[in-house]
This record gives sequence, structure tokens and C-alpha cells, in this order.
Amino acid sequence: MNPNCYKFPSRVETCFEGHQVLNDFYHFCLQRQDCCISLDWDNLQYMEANLSALLLCMSWKLKQERKLRFFLDVSQLGGGLNVFWRNGLANWFLGKNGQPDDIRESTIPVKAFRIDDVDKFVSFIANDLLRHRGVYQVRFADKQRVQDSYFEIFSNVQQHARTKEPVLACGQFFPQQKELKFTLVDMGCGFLQNVSEFTQKSERPILKAADAISWAVKGNSTKTEAVGGTGLSRIMSYCRKHNGGVHIISDGCYWSFDKGVLNSWTLKRNFAGTTIHLIFRSS
Repeated sequence: MNPNCYKFPSRVETCFEGHQVLNDFYHFCLQRQDCCISLDWDNLQYMEANLSALLLCMSWKLKQERKLRFFLDVSQLGGGLNVFWRNGLANWFLGKNGQPDDIRESTIPVKAFRIDDVDKFVSFIANDLLRHRGVYQVRFADKQRVQDSYFEIFSNVQQHARTKEPVLACGQFFPQQKELKFTLVDMGCGFLQNVSEFTQKSERPILKAADAISWAVKGNSTKTEAVGGTGLSRIMSYCRKHNGGVHIISDGCYWSFDKGVLNSWTLKRNFAGTTIHLIFRSS
């Protein structure tokens, strides 16, 4: 058996268990240096394409810090896994250029953004996400709020994530379930460090990741030079009104508000930065 081959399970979904699978892949790779990692998808029957942003983000970081290369067997990209041709993930792993062509219009292509390229990111949110057929029922005013929310979230990465690494994003529309799942990933310092430092002299200093995320989604902000903190709170407000979902993974905590239910879990191992999943649902 190839010691540098990672075998994926049969299903990887946008949930705590799915995130743990990708974290296991990341920590498997962390134990290796300057070699080629084979992604064995022979048993993989289903992986939600919005998770491409997280998988690619992990691979990017491993390439930079561990000098790893990655091999993906294109013969395993048949059936439902051909979605990774259509959203561009396969091209990233194969080193191919060119814009992916998704004739089914079921994906939002995986893209990377420099943290100083605000205009490119805002255009992506406005055109690739909010004009996608998966959100056609969302009212214009709500779309504007979502766009403004992501603009602030991206700005917060610039100011507080303490990283120069890119931000990655992509999505997938599931017509039968009438859901669109959109994922944004950065490789910064996460929520807890900034929130803990900001609240350390308060009556209730925040010391846990779940509390830091909850503090942020309530509209609080570590910004002192300007009003902030409304990005995540607007996202939460949208999800409450429209039966949506927001999942935030940071500092070893998987926090979710989905269909009106709030949950949090502790991951057995962590990946750097913050992942945010937004789930749009239509009736």
C-alpha cells in the first residue's frame, strides 16, 4: 500500500462529520514532507461540491508549508463526481487553466481571491452567487443584504485574520432539495484569538471558540475604528427568516444554526482559519 495515499470514505457532506473527514485528510498530509499525495476517491460516491473550497484551501496550505504535491486519478471522476470537472476543482489539481463549463448550472466555480482584491470578490458574490438560479427566489433586498454581509466578512479577513494567504469560495445547487450551499474559507487566525484579546479586560472574557463565534454572530465586533459586526448578524437574520443555515468552523469548533436549531461540536483535530457555509433554501 502506498503510504502517501489517502483513501476517502463513501460520503462527505456539509456537516460536522464531513468536516471531520477533511480535517483527517489534512492531518494525514501534515505528517508528510516534499512528496506527492494521492487522493484515492475509488470508494467515494458522493461529496458536496461546495466543500471544494475547503479541500483546495487545505491543499494550498500544505503545498506552501509542507512542499506537497497532489495526484487525482481522473478515471475516478465519473458519475456524480463529474461535478468536480464542472466546478473547476479537477483543473486545480491537474494544473490546467481555463474556465470550467457547467452546462447544468448546478455549481458556483471554486475561486481564490487575494485578500486585497475586494473588487474581484464583490463581483463574484454579486454575479456568481446572487445571480445563480439556486437563489432566484431570494428577494432583491435580501440579496443586497447578503452581498453587504460578505463584503464586511471579507473586509474582516483583511483586517483581523492575520494572514496573506488567499480566501477561497464556491458553491453547489441541489435542485431536488431546493438548496444552494455556499462555502467561504480563509487561512487566518480564527475567531477566538481576536475575540479573546478584545474581551480579556471585560467582566466576561471569552475563552472558548463556541462562545467567540456566538459573540460575533450577535453583531459584536473587535473593530474600534469603525462600526462593524453586522456581517454575520445579517446572515443570521436572513437564515432565521428564510429557514436557511449558517455553519461556522473555527478554532476546533463546528458551530451551526440550521432550520432554527443551534448546535456546536468539538472537532478532534483542527484546520487553520475559518470556514463559513451559508445554505439558501426555497419552498
